[in-house]
Amino acid sequence: MNTLYFRKLGIGVMLILLGLSSCQDSAWDKHAGATGDETLMELIDSRPELSVFARLLRKTGYDQVVKSAGSFTVFAPGNAAWAGIDTADVVSLTRKIGTLIVHNTYFSDNTQLYVSVASVNGKNIFYDASAKTFNGAKIVVADIAASNGVLQVTDKLVERKENIWDYMATVTGSSQYQYINGLNKRVMDMEKSVPTGVYPDGKTRYDTAWKNINNFLLRYPIDNEDSVFTYVIIDNTAFQALYTKYRPYFAQTTAAKTDSAALYNVSSDFVFRGLVDLTSADTLENVNGVKVPLTGVQISEVYSASNGRVYRVGQVNIPLKAKIKPVRIEGEQFVSAYDRNYVFTRYKRWASGERDIVLSSGATQSDTLWRKVPVAPDTVARRDSVASKTYFINSGLVANVANFYIEYKVPVNSAAYDVYYVAYDDIADHFDPTYRNFGVYRVEQKLFASMPGAPALKHGIVDNARGVANNYLGETRCFVGQTMAGVHELTKLQQWTLEPVSQLLSAPITAPGADVMNVNRAGTMTLWLTNTARSNAASRQGLLFLDYILLVPRINEN
Repeated sequence: MNTLYFRKLGIGVMLILLGLSSCQDSAWDKHAGATGDETLMELIDSRPELSVFARLLRKTGYDQVVKSAGSFTVFAPGNAAWAGIDTADVVSLTRKIGTLIVHNTYFSDNTQLYVSVASVNGKNIFYDASAKTFNGAKIVVADIAASNGVLQVTDKLVERKENIWDYMATVTGSSQYQYINGLNKRVMDMEKSVPTGVYPDGKTRYDTAWKNINNFLLRYPIDNEDSVFTYVIIDNTAFQALYTKYRPYFAQTTAAKTDSAALYNVSSDFVFRGLVDLTSADTLENVNGVKVPLTGVQISEVYSASNGRVYRVGQVNIPLKAKIKPVRIEGEQFVSAYDRNYVFTRYKRWASGERDIVLSSGATQSDTLWRKVPVAPDTVARRDSVASKTYFINSGLVANVANFYIEYKVPVNSAAYDVYYVAYDDIADHFDPTYRNFGVYRVEQKLFASMPGAPALKHGIVDNARGVANNYLGETRCFVGQTMAGVHELTKLQQWTLEPVSQLLSAPITAPGADVMNVNRAGTMTLWLTNTARSNAASRQGLLFLDYILLVPRINEN
């Protein structure tokens, strides 16, 4: 079957769909002064200055559309506009003609006309206010009403614009295009594949139809006519430089996967939402929240696409600190816990996001305390050298579990991170700096981690024990945060050694690098904030507080 057959078949289907809306109120009847009795095709035939357009409508089959019931706006080029257009190439001509016919009626007083409108072939038409043109064409005779729409006579053809991805396909030497295009995968199209029987194992046999999918375009749909993006194509030297700089921070299990992750990130960093003017600011934020500096960028080409805009530029250098950013994990955004019933989310005005969390538990600490009343033979209250006090969040609901955990999932790069948190114990009964009635609770909490791709953290080093397994530092080392009740501060965590099996705190590690968390693979890391820092006595396993955790990457860039 030839191309003409498929073209006519497609237009036939379009007519069926258009007919479904014929019973709706006619938009043009509501427009003041709209008295046209002829169809758009009849109106075009009646005007000698549109005779070339009339002939080409019939040649491409679009005459059937503009004479059908429905509601259309037709940008009709005068005869002179067709000079230099190859009207013998029916495929190319059909693509051009389809762009000139727009769904719905747009008279010149309709403000939507001066934003963007969609043609029947899905291409968008944008208005340029400075030039007063629609994709390069200017209306010279406006608002000629027909029974099924309105005719707008133009001096030129409304240009059919390629979408961003179709335009990129013309820049075949671009490293960006080559990488993204290489992500195409041929997969079975379940909607179009026809079942033809059953295999002996019970699985359905298909006459298989195939389609291409591309994970980059699924996430950043620069090929979608219904989206509006700005995409920047940088020259190959700049692309290679960014890839080389990014690569160490996107490590994967193989060199090939690492390469792909780095290339993916370079390519995605030049997607901007909406129509963006690269000359309007020194820095612009892309769809992923990365700030891209544009000062001094040399623009070699600008293409107005049907779904946005494409810039081709020279050197662009995104600083690593703009790309590899600190990771902030809010305490209330935990994904699981040993038992959620014991984890309270509190409303606190001082907290990040005005929320923090606490673990309802208890802890007994020895301290130097003041007696509340004299103890015989003393006649006055005095300060004991060592005494103990039990600190509670809620004495009626106590989580009595060694290494009670609160779990977080954290996206990280392959980088060295300094680890901080804010763990503010603001309960008045937990701190008395004067030591008159009681001491000050020492907030000591453990943080375990399993790296991306590694087995997740779990309980159970040995049977019936609550030791944390799969910690990336092993079973006798973890990060520890230390602060005091009543002190609201950003606390840096340090590695400590742990007692075997119980994993109670033993001693801080003072060797160089003991304050750094080294992540060797980009991906999702699991963190457990746990209690049982000093004692695992019954009902005294330890409190937990958390406003947020902050991971700050160590970035060295000249």
